[in-house]
Amino acid sequence: MSANDTSSVYEEPIEIPLDNDEEDDNMDSMVEDNANGKEQSSQNAVGSGSTSHDDEDEEEEEHDHEEEEDQDDEEDDDDSKELITTSGTATPTRTLTPMGSANGKTTKEEGPQKKVQKVEPNKVPLGKKVPLHLLEKRRLGRIKAAKEFAKKLKEIGIEKVESVPVPMTGMFQPLLLINQKNYSSDYLRKDEQIFALRERKTLRSNTTQNISSSNTPEVTDLQSVRETSNFTTANGNNDEILLNDPNTTIVIHPGSSFLKVGFALDEVPELIPNCVALPKTDFNNTNIIKSKQTSVNIEDNEKFESLKAEMEESFEERMRYYKRRIQPNGHDQVVSFNRLSKPESLPVQNDPAHIDWITDGTKRFYGDDALRCTDENFIKRYPFKKGGSFNTSSNSYKSLQDLLSDVVGLIEGTLSSDKFNIKSSQFSQYKVVLVIPDSFEKSHVELFIRLLVTELQFQAVAIIQESLSVCYGSGLGGSTCVVNVGSKETTVACVDEGIVLDNSLITLDYGSNDVTKLFAKFLLDCDFPYKNWDLNSTEGWRLAEELMKQCVTFQDADITVQLSNFIKRTPRGNTVEKLDFKVFEEVMLAPLALFYPEIFKLLRSKESEEQNAELEYQLPPSRDIFTDKINDWRSLSQNDCINHQTFCDIHDEYELLKKAVDCPNTLETFMDNPPEEKKSTFNFTPLDKAIVESITTASLGLDVSKMATFYSNILVVGGGSKIPGFDLMLMDRVNIWRPRLLSLRAFTHFYRELTKQLKELQSLKTGDGEEEIKEDELNEKISELIKTELTKYLEVIEQQSGNEHFLPVEVIPSPNEIDPGSIAWKGASVLAQIKLVEELFITNGDWDVHGNRILQYKSILTY
Repeated sequence: MSANDTSSVYEEPIEIPLDNDEEDDNMDSMVEDNANGKEQSSQNAVGSGSTSHDDEDEEEEEHDHEEEEDQDDEEDDDDSKELITTSGTATPTRTLTPMGSANGKTTKEEGPQKKVQKVEPNKVPLGKKVPLHLLEKRRLGRIKAAKEFAKKLKEIGIEKVESVPVPMTGMFQPLLLINQKNYSSDYLRKDEQIFALRERKTLRSNTTQNISSSNTPEVTDLQSVRETSNFTTANGNNDEILLNDPNTTIVIHPGSSFLKVGFALDEVPELIPNCVALPKTDFNNTNIIKSKQTSVNIEDNEKFESLKAEMEESFEERMRYYKRRIQPNGHDQVVSFNRLSKPESLPVQNDPAHIDWITDGTKRFYGDDALRCTDENFIKRYPFKKGGSFNTSSNSYKSLQDLLSDVVGLIEGTLSSDKFNIKSSQFSQYKVVLVIPDSFEKSHVELFIRLLVTELQFQAVAIIQESLSVCYGSGLGGSTCVVNVGSKETTVACVDEGIVLDNSLITLDYGSNDVTKLFAKFLLDCDFPYKNWDLNSTEGWRLAEELMKQCVTFQDADITVQLSNFIKRTPRGNTVEKLDFKVFEEVMLAPLALFYPEIFKLLRSKESEEQNAELEYQLPPSRDIFTDKINDWRSLSQNDCINHQTFCDIHDEYELLKKAVDCPNTLETFMDNPPEEKKSTFNFTPLDKAIVESITTASLGLDVSKMATFYSNILVVGGGSKIPGFDLMLMDRVNIWRPRLLSLRAFTHFYRELTKQLKELQSLKTGDGEEEIKEDELNEKISELIKTELTKYLEVIEQQSGNEHFLPVEVIPSPNEIDPGSIAWKGASVLAQIKLVEELFITNGDWDVHGNRILQYKSILTY
């Protein structure tokens, strides 16, 4: 067969009316008869009885293959090109030669009863032109198949809609976006192209350069430098130098009273008092400076006595419960002894804790030196307030830069001391892990990070929340309720799987300083021998803190008339005075006020809360760029405590269960519509009630089964938690105020079954015109269901007796080898030594390019 015979010609489709399909089929049959020869004609004659039946089959096959022809169109075009160039000896790929044939002619070896396969009309034999009407039919079939396919896509919901952009006016037209992944590059195709790891090699190379270019090390550091150099040489690769090198990582934890600073490998941090002393000569107008008032005079004495009587009643009940004997005339013995106590003068040389007061008012002093400055020559400022945020409410500062200068001075003065010996020019060789409060203010955190990476020029900064850092430092990895008793505030937070639950955060506006002031008030009521005791003075407050650490306790066995003494130290004179005094129940009544904090309000009655409008204007709260609402963290537990709507305040068990059932919906509503502004009211909720509120809200919003784990892992930290016996007292108070309904082991199963029934009941709700009627009926059915299930549950509770049916409460004190006030710093040092910290470091380049948006990608918390 020649090349001309094996080629087929295709023409452009034209519009041909297809009025009679039967005539087209007959013409197709005639073309096939002429092509197949005589034997094909005889075979057609033998099978003439089935010709009409074959024609109908062909029509059905054409209809069935219309969608397949849509895909075969391009193959037909390619085949036509191939057939034109194929040699005569090549075997055509689309030749329909029946089995047992030769040269295109069929044989009758299999007998007359077997019908020869008929050639389909849509597959034209080689050497013949494709009819124009057949090409047109194929085209129409493809169009029809495409319409059917588009219809199915539209029904499924994945219809492709071509977006027609509005034509731009003007001279310049926008260019089409380029998909970078289509180019021959490895951008975002490898793990090292992840955003958090993009600058790892740069930081590592900087670390190598810093080690090689540093000055001659001290003798004590030679061994560490040798080990570092040997390590680098042995590996021969800068990538092996870890970014989380603890030798070049500094951990900073700003607190209410102390700034804790240290290297990541240090056992304990350096405690730097949060204080800056400035000479009075630096201020031309001292009237703008308002010193912090710490008065112990009570304005409403009658209310104070009633609250004190309530605390005494609780104290006596506890002593009777533990079968402790109370001396009936103990208070009279204390008053009579203190009234007759006389001071004993001692030379300064015999004072074991002599204070070298600073009176030279020519320069600024920071930290411990600032506390030794006399009030006559210096003005003291405190750059950090509650929780470690910037003290923008202090009237001691004229501007924000004035406040930041004190912060920079504290950090530089600490790092330049003999303990660290780091100059400000060497800050670029060190990284910082910063501990931030749980209920942090975004504007304060962003300003602190900018100060560290831009002004002080540290290499990088990573942040971690305080409660999570406490879990790291104590080694607790499960669900934990962290209670942090600070000097000016107390916080409660629940941590689950490395995440601080925002709706469990509670900040209480009292701390150990309030306990100190109350203890001083109780001592003065017992005729304390120190006459004219001024807590506003530096020496007066030092003595109050010393007496609190010496006397205050929660141990029942220590509640008796005890004899103690103290040394009165003043900046004036060459002698000190030693005085003896006695105490009784005051040592336990003062810390017991943590569970009766209403008495703290009376101590602040004459204290006007400072407000500095200028600083608050210069550092406003962070707001959302779209809604212009404050986007700081908001807590439902905190809101309920301020509004006195805690679970412990609800005494009706039906209302309590209804509040617990509605808690998930309340959380969603609260998150969608948070409070517009932070309320200026203070939170004086009792500590035991705050713990129950935090755990209950966190469990109901997350998983009700977590409640047992939270109650069995209450971790108490902070400087104010050093009171002996505090963990046992807190455990008893939580058991007292925890609602019975929420304290049983069976509550988890009961709550799950009740919520399941409520969901099934709510699924029956229908809309349309009967929505209001159905809504009322649904609420009635829900109330009836809750009452019915609650009655059954209470009947089961009454039959149970014994403590084994209640969820156990266990208060975990901080580890013995770690100071409770430094455990958060210790957790941050642990973070600085693990590989995860490499993904959390924020460099100056990151901050310049991305700003505060970088915290959404390089932080361990949900920013």
